[in-house]
Amino acid sequence: MIRYALLPLLLTGILSAHGRNRLHTDTLELPCMEKAQRLLDQALSFMEKNYYRRNEVSWTDLAARARQQLLSAGNCEDAYASISWCFKQLNEPHSFVMPPGKTARYNGSDENLAPEPDISDLVGEIRGEWLQDSIGYLTVPWVSTTDSLVCERIADSLQNVIARLDSRGISRWIIDLRQNSGGNCWPMLTGIGPLLGDGVCGYFVANGASVPIGYRDGSAFQGRHTRCQVSSKGYRTKRDQRSIVVLTGRRTVSAGEIVALAFKGQAQTRLIGEPTAGFTTANATYSLADNSMLVLTVCQEADHTGRICQGSIQPDKLISAIATTQAAGADAAKDAAVSWLMGQ
Repeated sequence: MIRYALLPLLLTGILSAHGRNRLHTDTLELPCMEKAQRLLDQALSFMEKNYYRRNEVSWTDLAARARQQLLSAGNCEDAYASISWCFKQLNEPHSFVMPPGKTARYNGSDENLAPEPDISDLVGEIRGEWLQDSIGYLTVPWVSTTDSLVCERIADSLQNVIARLDSRGISRWIIDLRQNSGGNCWPMLTGIGPLLGDGVCGYFVANGASVPIGYRDGSAFQGRHTRCQVSSKGYRTKRDQRSIVVLTGRRTVSAGEIVALAFKGQAQTRLIGEPTAGFTTANATYSLADNSMLVLTVCQEADHTGRICQGSIQPDKLISAIATTQAAGADAAKDAAVSWLMGQ
């Protein structure tokens, strides 16, 4: 399952844009088809104002066709399908509508959720180990929540794993993003901050304006705003000079790609594996009248030099997944990472 990078915040995203809805109560009480039409119109309004390629779209034409599509369907439950239809017309694969139940679970906003989601439903596996006694290896997981307390726990857990591995004072690291299918990038960037280092690691770019993102003193930031932070003082590795390999693959998606791009081109750093999925745009979230959420692409992403990434992030050394699975237990990309690091 692909978990898209939400900027809120999400970028949560970018622009921490949660849409406010004054029509919420009235809309829920409307007749079914009228409610569907208003939901579609609300989504189209957010899209016209905030979509990152909005100047390339004839919104009057798109809105008319979308309304006709909804009427032709004859099903008042098809508002989501009509919004998705709009994204298909825009050739926009990274935007979507999140239904009310999933939205409440993602935001951690419904205290009546039953059962309460298990942490394994909200975040992937965090794993750390020493390789050849001199290389720290860790996985950075997907994160499917914006709940601030859960995000803090995730960031703490990643930094604790780094601190444990760093107890030997190592200078070689492997960061595995191959199973990182996206979600909320902020706890990822905060957790991996001790290896990323303080400073700007990338930019969100829209309409000629660039907003820096990065890590500093235990916190991930977007412009002037802190998006996630650890519960105590941020960890600092024993050695300032580090050699790092980031493992990427086709299942490195969206928020996972933001993390990969943060390391791309940094000194003593290589990306090894396969090209990423290619969802290198960032989304903002907007609340809709029925408590669903429009997850809308609002900007492009750039590396720490300001260069915009178009599509997949290309590794510095290509290792195909076929090569990785040729022999039982073999991991060609990981082996290549170890080989490069041992030469540093």
